[in-house]
Amino acid sequence: RINPGQLSAPGVVAGAQKRFDDGMDFIAMKGKKIWSSPMVQTRMGAKDALVQIKDMACGLPDTFAYYDPAALEEGIKKSCAFSPR
Repeated sequence: RINPGQLSAPGVVAGAQKRFDDGMDFIAMKGKKIWSSPMVQTRMGAKDALVQIKDMACGLPDTFAYYDPAALEEGIKKSCAFSPR
């Protein structure tokens, strides 16, 4: 698994990230399983993905994503009350 932008670091051949992403997307569109496709990574960040699976057997029900300070303050209090850390 390579995070988006990882192949854009200094010293990496120019265009490497795009070539990698295009190749992985091509493989995924052919029905091959990959984890996770660059298309999915750019459309749904890691935190959003964890929130999406929170009610599955592999998830944690008190997983949330906060996008502003007020939501963080309110949400973290509820999350901490749910179970000790």
